[in-house]
Amino acid sequence: MSAFSHPGFRAYFLAAVPLVQALWAQRVTLGWLAWEASGSAAFVGLVAALTLAPMLISGPVFGVLVDRTDIRRAIRTTSGAMAMLMVVAALLAGGPGLSQAMLVTLALAIGVVSSAHHPVRMSLAPRLVPVGEVQSVVALTALNFNLARLVAPALAGLALASVGPVATLWAAAALYVPMLVAVRWMAPRPLPVTGTRGSIREGLRDAARFIWVTPVARQAIVLTAVMAVLVRGYLELLPVMAEGIHGRGAEGLGLLTASAGAGALLAALAKTAGHGQVRDGVPGLMRVILVIGVLGLAPLGLVEAWWAAMVWTALAGFSSTFCGVTLQAMVQMELPDDLRGRVMSLWVVVGIGAVALGSGGLGWLAGLFGLPAVLVGAGLAGGAVTAAMVLPSRSGRPT
Repeated sequence: MSAFSHPGFRAYFLAAVPLVQALWAQRVTLGWLAWEASGSAAFVGLVAALTLAPMLISGPVFGVLVDRTDIRRAIRTTSGAMAMLMVVAALLAGGPGLSQAMLVTLALAIGVVSSAHHPVRMSLAPRLVPVGEVQSVVALTALNFNLARLVAPALAGLALASVGPVATLWAAAALYVPMLVAVRWMAPRPLPVTGTRGSIREGLRDAARFIWVTPVARQAIVLTAVMAVLVRGYLELLPVMAEGIHGRGAEGLGLLTASAGAGALLAALAKTAGHGQVRDGVPGLMRVILVIGVLGLAPLGLVEAWWAAMVWTALAGFSSTFCGVTLQAMVQMELPDDLRGRVMSLWVVVGIGAVALGSGGLGWLAGLFGLPAVLVGAGLAGGAVTAAMVLPSRSGRPT
């Protein structure tokens, strides 16, 4: 909690609480509008994918630009742009209506702005506290995100049912405003003067070189990919587990999603309480949780009881968030301020790409062999590989 002792971070966090609520609310509302416009699950999936896909392409480019610009102006620009997109969406939905083409365009625009916003926030927040308190920043922002993941979709659903999508979009736009005001109290550390900036390609090459030559950052990126492919890949297949395996339908999907969210929230609370602090390399507690989280996929395939599926899914949510927050803190604590935007944009690319690879690969294999068999194989094989990577060898050091 030490980051709260700094006024600049307090201002950022108080504004980030409604902003993250807005991000989730617009995601739910956009999905609902896509369903109303098409009645097609495939189109809803396309709209959701378009809000993420630009992160893989334009995210690193914006990461370079973030390291070369006034970060306070950048957070104003991205927050203001997202608010304006919500205003445009509300005006269109309340007037001529949002066609499928308009929804595709809107989703793509949100994706582009989001690809700029993520490196901005990942660069700004750590620069509002001393370097030694960066992991407090990472833990608190993770707590905010996971609380919003539980609360915002429910509130957005109630708003959609009671006042409709237009009013919900206006509310989402308003939730971005506090960040525009709070910037005046933020005083981030100035970037060092590094002389010539070079091209965007050179900037990205510098970020990749930093990851390659920095053992802690390199290990964190690799472990992030492993966790994302296996555990977060499974969490993207919860509809298959809920209906295809247990026959519980939409209600079961909601319970499994809530189980994963509850596990993630507990992990964020544990990190905020100071468990698994990063000091020198991978914390021992995180190594154990990482291995258990991957191995935990096997019981999901072996045990047929519904309650057990909920428990092991909660474990997956806990391990994914605990390890993800710890690994991000490992990277952030090693970063000089003038590399934060670039390196963290690459970290996000690895995370999103690995989740896509994991969910697609596990889903494809599940179509061939069934999800239970795939989870057992992934848990046992992945757990063995992960244990070999992070648990101490005979020399007393991780392999």
